[in-house]
Amino acid sequence: MPETIVFGLSGPSSSGKTTVALNLIKLFPRTVPDAHIPINPKTKDQDWDCPEAFDMDAMVSAIQSARRQLEGKGSIEFRTSYASQWANPAADVDRMLPTEALNALRNMVLQKLHISSAEEMPFSLVLVDGILLFYDDFDESSTPGAECDAGVFICAQYKTLKQRREARSGYVTKEGIWNDPPGYFDNVVWPNFVKYHCKLIAANPEAEGGKHASASLGHFGNVAICSSDAPFAHTLEACVESIINQWNCRQ
Repeated sequence: MPETIVFGLSGPSSSGKTTVALNLIKLFPRTVPDAHIPINPKTKDQDWDCPEAFDMDAMVSAIQSARRQLEGKGSIEFRTSYASQWANPAADVDRMLPTEALNALRNMVLQKLHISSAEEMPFSLVLVDGILLFYDDFDESSTPGAECDAGVFICAQYKTLKQRREARSGYVTKEGIWNDPPGYFDNVVWPNFVKYHCKLIAANPEAEGGKHASASLGHFGNVAICSSDAPFAHTLEACVESIINQWNCRQ
């Protein structure tokens, strides 16, 4: 059975993680994308942007299970779609990248992996998408980020993230539709992003809402730092390069 790469996609809310994931599925066909919310003590609103809002143990278990099944210890279904907190209409996703650009990336993948078709893909890919994959101390053994072989942290300027977040009509959750209370981005989303990513920001100050001139902003361990302020094709290409680099390191 092919080897497996667990690839993490992280970054602040509205940075474009899920849109990137949906396009990576188009490029890597052997892909598996993988309720109690605490109250923010300052705003008294539910806090979806802190580590306690996520069942980290369940995420770790799901990642480990996917890896075992992909490596021949069970069966698993590959996906052509991707579930998220909110709906990403296919038309919106497709508009992010022209067909010509997507085909060019497909050809790049084949050339860099020295294969002639996607059916010869030498590895399977587990995509893990979350805002807190690479938060401070994520490399501890009990966190989802520690399960990732490589990853990309997608950031954007403060004003870009705020505009995108506030333009959303709501999030689909198990409890129903969540709509941000007034001021939620400034009172919860942005402060928590900065609070839980002190080490990453210290190593890459541009990740904290700086002026991003290009997609690639540096690295934090085995995590590449990218900006979705750059053209989408550049951000997606940076993710593809990171996946292929992880594969090449194994050869």
